[in-house]
Amino acid sequence: MDTVVNDTHSGDAGGARNRWAVLAVLSVSLLVVALDLTVLNVALPTLSTEIEPSSVQLLWIVDVYSLVVAGLLISAGTLGDRLGRKRFLCLGFLVFGAASAVAAWATDPAMLIAARALLGIGAAIIMPSTLSIIRNVFTDRRERTVALAVWATMSAAGAAVGPVVGGVMIEHFWWGSVFLINVPIMVVALIAALALVPESRHPNPPRWDAVGAVLSVVGLISLVYAIQHGGAEGLEAQTIITGVLGVVLLAALVMRVLRVPDPLFDPGLFRNRAFSVAVTAVVLAMFGMGGLMLLLTQHWQFIGGASPMESGLRLLPLLLATMIGAPAMSVIVPRYGTRYAMMIGLGLIGAAFFVLVNVRPDTEYWVFAVALAGIGAGAGCAMTAASDAIMSTAEADSAGGAAGIEETSYELGNGLSVAIMGSIAAALFRREMDVSVPGVDERYLEAAREGLPDAVATARALPGAAGEELKRRADDAFTDAFGFTSLCTGILLVVVAVAVSLLIPREAGRQVRGKAEHGEGTEETVGAAGEHGSKHLD
Repeated sequence: MDTVVNDTHSGDAGGARNRWAVLAVLSVSLLVVALDLTVLNVALPTLSTEIEPSSVQLLWIVDVYSLVVAGLLISAGTLGDRLGRKRFLCLGFLVFGAASAVAAWATDPAMLIAARALLGIGAAIIMPSTLSIIRNVFTDRRERTVALAVWATMSAAGAAVGPVVGGVMIEHFWWGSVFLINVPIMVVALIAALALVPESRHPNPPRWDAVGAVLSVVGLISLVYAIQHGGAEGLEAQTIITGVLGVVLLAALVMRVLRVPDPLFDPGLFRNRAFSVAVTAVVLAMFGMGGLMLLLTQHWQFIGGASPMESGLRLLPLLLATMIGAPAMSVIVPRYGTRYAMMIGLGLIGAAFFVLVNVRPDTEYWVFAVALAGIGAGAGCAMTAASDAIMSTAEADSAGGAAGIEETSYELGNGLSVAIMGSIAAALFRREMDVSVPGVDERYLEAAREGLPDAVATARALPGAAGEELKRRADDAFTDAFGFTSLCTGILLVVVAVAVSLLIPREAGRQVRGKAEHGEGTEETVGAAGEHGSKHLD
């Protein structure tokens, strides 16, 4: 049975009484953190004109936030367990709010890059803190599943509405307003957290593994950088060196975690099959979404002529379906178990990708809406079920470490998706464009083969029929690549859904009959204690 750290560690019973108000505070803060992953996209043209960053600086402005977040999540989660989760959450609000103000008034690229890095530090503190607090405040498994469903919805909502919010702010204010809106929200969240969130921490924390933390931070940042850089630039020397460095450091971290008496995180978590499969499911659910967003926005903007804000609005079926799929898991998981919930989620995402296999330049929006609805519902199911499995497997004392692992899985899945799906689509696009076009000189064709944005810009620069023909070829090449990439992704996710049915124990996550019916046994759920959970079976 899990050990729950709640009011007894803080001397305050308010956490249990106010748990839904606590969830509201955590959800709003997570929404803002997730929003910052995408809100900057629509501000880039204006920002480039105002502070004139170089191409390298612009890349760092975009990427440094996710790099810092990915690198710090595990260490931040374990620190929260030691220092106090409420205290650490409030620190995250302070850092994030201050960094947002600095970013909003940045006068040069270096200042903005530093502010974005500081934003990443704040986000890395907030994200695992929200999950670990949910684990400690919601001691009833069914209620916790509902809370995690809300948490998953807010995470998806932030990323989906980011371009919309950014577009509205840019249209009415200056580019820095996309950051400034965070400040009042963080102030309100800080006040609410101080008033509502109960303090909880590990009663007897092990010695801090500083070496393990360094290996984790540098290894993850190196690996994520290699993934991002490789997706954009290909397998250059820089990509290979940083990728190898990241793998070596993370391998050293694994060896250290298995050998030292007080490791950075509990390696026993991964011995639980449900935990390991759930972490993998998070990676693959995000793999299905991250690259798709990249390809869809290119299709709508460069083929269909939509604005960034219009592209953001077209993603709303994804958000609405997530809001349906995630809460549905609060019924499915307790009754049927984690296994079926993750199967349904990953299967839905995979099936939705098959809808996009035959997409063409003139494909109507309803086709994309159907696919997005399927992916949103599936992601809501899979990620909520996976979060439930991960957070229920972890003891409440060390929930921050487990939360950091889960959050890192989100970042890795998204990074891998953009890199792999983007690279496959780019390679297929170049192959399809390796043709001659009447009236178009080879040097223009060479520029057009770099990608759809370059092809569209080149076509616009060419007069008459030659430009029109180049644009038509580019549109066809991109949709061919889009369709094949969707087919591969759909097959992968369906295969994984089948694998989940074979790897996760049948009863994992399912509440004990009889006790569940009477609302008892809040922590005695089958699978919550790992492979030994079978002792709770009827």
